[in-house]
Amino acid sequence: MSETPAAKPPEEPKGPGLCGQFLKDHGIATTRLPDSCGVETIEIDGAHLEAAMKLLRGSSEIKLDYLVAVSGVDSADTFDSVYQLWSYSNNNELIIKVRVKKTDVVEGQLPLVPSLSRFWSAANWHERETYDLVGIRYYGHPYLRRILNVWDWDGHPLRRDYKQLVDALNDKAPGSFR
Repeated sequence: MSETPAAKPPEEPKGPGLCGQFLKDHGIATTRLPDSCGVETIEIDGAHLEAAMKLLRGSSEIKLDYLVAVSGVDSADTFDSVYQLWSYSNNNELIIKVRVKKTDVVEGQLPLVPSLSRFWSAANWHERETYDLVGIRYYGHPYLRRILNVWDWDGHPLRRDYKQLVDALNDKAPGSFR
């Protein structure tokens, strides 16, 4: 039997990509991250997110005019708000991450990231879903409330510290059909 070769770790990108360089040229600092499935991936400070999105959406050369998704990740050391952008006119893609260090989040509070719902109406529901499941609070959102769980749900199910309740729906008893 032949062995399949081990997967290679993603190579570190060399220098800023097209969008990272564009933002740098306009005074917005970015950090290049390893590409996600061949798509340029950058990290931006939350304080510069709105300005960066306005530039990326409104420029004639980049024109990332479609917000594909907003999602959240509870990493080991950070809470990440992840934005996937796409351009209808030039088929370009970009992934932006806004990372909030867990050490910067006050105990009992949620990490804060600015809302993009006034730039893209699709962000409204995506941000509500991320708030509901991961617990990232998007300030400036017009109506940030739970969208998948009932309004009085305790906790955020996709967080590392979430504890699943044992109740009639989640019973793991040997006689259960679930």
